[in-house]
Order: sequence, then C-alpha cells, then structure tokens
Amino acid sequence: MLHDDDTRLVKLFFHISPDEQLARFEERLRNPLKRWKLSYEDFRNRNHWDDYATAIDEMFERTSTDYAPWHVIPANDKKHARIAAMKIITDTLGKGVDLSPPVIDETVLQAAKEHIELTPSLVESLAGRTE
Repeated sequence: MLHDDDTRLVKLFFHISPDEQLARFEERLRNPLKRWKLSYEDFRNRNHWDDYATAIDEMFERTSTDYAPWHVIPANDKKHARIAAMKIITDTLGKGVDLSPPVIDETVLQAAKEHIELTPSLVESLAGRTE
C-alpha cells in the first residue's frame, strides 16, 4: 500500500555477534550512565539467540521485496554501522531525485548584479543556466 502511494521504504537490520552483545551488556553494567539500558530481559532473551535467528531469517524471507528489501548491516562497529545506514538511506531516498542546482531566474540575476560585484565568468556561467 505504501509503495503504491510512492512512499519509499528503507528497512535496516543491524546485526551484532553474540560476543559483541555480551561486551555491550558488560559495558552497560559497569558504566552507571549506561546502566538504564540493561534489564533482566536482555539476559533472558539472550538465551533464545537461535530462536531469534530463525525468526529473523523468516522475517527476511517473508517481508523483503524488490521495492522494499531488507538491508543487513554488520553492527559490531557502531561507527561503521551508522555510516553504512546513512549511505543506504541517502541512496534509497535520493534515487531519481535531481540534485543539480536550480536554474537561476533572470530577474534574480539582474537584481544580484545591482547589489553584488559579480565576475564576468560567474555571470556567464549563471546566464548559461537561465531559462
């Protein structure tokens, strides 16, 4: 339905290893400023890693489509994961979008000439882009 209305979907899955998850839990336990991020449920759910992996594979199989695929991002390195996510998002949302500078209106160019000292080469390049 969303796709039919030209809505672009970006589905990201950040994957970390069990070892990285445990290291993050330990950091949260040791760091008082991060302790709020940790709960009993984190450890309880960790015992079901294989069940979650099976469910995740099923989710990908059932919900990944040509127009809205899942993007699995290795996330053991947070900085790398965030950069990868931003790249996927900008590539997906920017697809088919013209990002070239807008054509300058002749009246704007004339007004600019009255207030700003423009070099002849700049005026020529801007004039070449007018309609």
